[in-house]
Amino acid sequence: MLYSAIFQPTRLEISGTVKFRQIIVLILLLAWIWAACGCVSHGRIGVIDIDISGRMRPSPGDELILISWNIAKNVTDNPEIMRLVDDHDPDILFIQEGISTTCELFGTSFHQCLFAPSWEKIDPDGFTGVQMLSRYHLVDPVHVPSPGLEGFWFTPKASMITTLDLADGRRLMLINVHMLNFVPLGRLEAYLEAVYAHAGKHEGPLIAVGDFNTWNSPRLKAVQQFAAKLGMVEALAYHETGGTPSAWFFVFKPFMQLDLDAPMDRWFCRGVEVLSCRRLGGFVSSNHVPVLLQVRVLPP
Repeated sequence: MLYSAIFQPTRLEISGTVKFRQIIVLILLLAWIWAACGCVSHGRIGVIDIDISGRMRPSPGDELILISWNIAKNVTDNPEIMRLVDDHDPDILFIQEGISTTCELFGTSFHQCLFAPSWEKIDPDGFTGVQMLSRYHLVDPVHVPSPGLEGFWFTPKASMITTLDLADGRRLMLINVHMLNFVPLGRLEAYLEAVYAHAGKHEGPLIAVGDFNTWNSPRLKAVQQFAAKLGMVEALAYHETGGTPSAWFFVFKPFMQLDLDAPMDRWFCRGVEVLSCRRLGGFVSSNHVPVLLQVRVLPP
């Protein structure tokens, strides 16, 4: 009985635990209010196609340099953007959490800017969403809005699918993904299925990239199953660290199954040879780092 009494939690300890949980709930509530004040779901469907006056390159050769970056809406007055473009010279740049009014900030190195909106920021006035900047002309862009809203923020996500004409007459399909966060696994799977519904009939080479929000093993398994259905394999990025869940995710660890070391930004490929896949160092304006993929398109 004495042993049991010694290890019984005291009223003070119980009270402290309750207060800690109350503080966590209050923080989450304040974060939700802040997010709700900063954005509204808009329901816009369709891709914005902007010619940014850069010189269009002819049909691509066998090799392509592609970069994906969740820029966390830090676009305006961000010198890292032009450094990324100048230092690594991507043929196509895939952006998540971009802003619709900032295509010109990426410079005239690119011929075309495609933008698929997710939700609208009130200040500044403009849409956020996924963005693709290309030195080649991309055709048949499709906006794939999420079938549900993201947890806590109650905002939609967006993905975009487009194609690039290759010199041999085939088309390379490109998918820029931003998956739902903080939702039951079934909603993530439903969004992946919505993307698959558009991409499943494509028979040529295929590349899917973006922020898949794969911060635990069930979510990663769902994404891997989606990739397998399309015949894709993952290109694994090494070198620089980054692209893992933000430090503040630890708040949710007591309530959710989290892997704080899991990459969320991923590349999946079909019909190409991966020459290089690496995270790029020296970029600190976002909680994600750019990831570069260099590929050679395989012959039919």
